[in-house]
Amino acid sequence: MRFVRAVLKNLLITFVILIVLFALVIGVYPWMLKAGANQLVLVPLNLANVTDGVYDGSARVLHVAPKLQVTVTGGKITAIAVVSPVAGDVNGLTARVIEAQSLNVDAISGATISTKTVLKAIDNALLK
Repeated sequence: MRFVRAVLKNLLITFVILIVLFALVIGVYPWMLKAGANQLVLVPLNLANVTDGVYDGSARVLHVAPKLQVTVTGGKITAIAVVSPVAGDVNGLTARVIEAQSLNVDAISGATISTKTVLKAIDNALLK
């Protein structure tokens, strides 16, 4: 009987610890994502000094890590290819960047962190 109680007590303690850890992860990870995305600083695009070519860019906020190729022709962004998958309608976002020739575009609804990280990857490609 003592053995059974000891085992049950240890199982209960383990279960409580797992619940606490799970709650921390559920509560902390989204906060860390937001904090990481808020630290991304976008520089206004200045394509005047960017020579024609294809530029690789990436950015990372925890698990959100887009890799892109940005094509510049005649001082304008003419294409943005997504090399690694990203959540959300990235094609719509990249089309808006190409149309506006700016990183100051509307975010993907429901995917703010992906939006900011993709925009930073474009920024990083063109700052090299």
